[in-house]
Amino acid sequence: MAATRRKTNPARPTRSKDADPPLTAAERRELERRIKDADDPRRYLLVSATLPWFSLYYEIQEDAWLIDDPRRATLFKRRAAATAIRELMKPGVFVVPCTVDSRGKLVLSSIAGRKAGKLRLAVLPEWRKKKKKLKEKK
Repeated sequence: MAATRRKTNPARPTRSKDADPPLTAAERRELERRIKDADDPRRYLLVSATLPWFSLYYEIQEDAWLIDDPRRATLFKRRAAATAIRELMKPGVFVVPCTVDSRGKLVLSSIAGRKAGKLRLAVLPEWRKKKKKLKEKK
């Protein structure tokens, strides 16, 4: 007995198993939102500025404060997350917006000159400032 072949409808092309189904409108919107979110360079730091030359930056993994060096501090992607953590802390902690470069590293110039409350943020440790001034004098 010979095997019978099934007829395929020529109006409806057959899809290969490797092809992905088309995205729905909701999936497209969600994908665009995620891409836009990933490309956004804004981040947020938690800062406690007590004196004009002294700022503390919070690092959540160690549950520690870093003195005048925001490069190792935790960068929050969402302001709401930073605000929620800030609410658990003592008064005097501020959420400070900053930017990151294409590699995800903090751009120091984005927070240099900013104020937390009434005080200007310190972005480099005092010993590095002195070292930098010595190099400039030479």
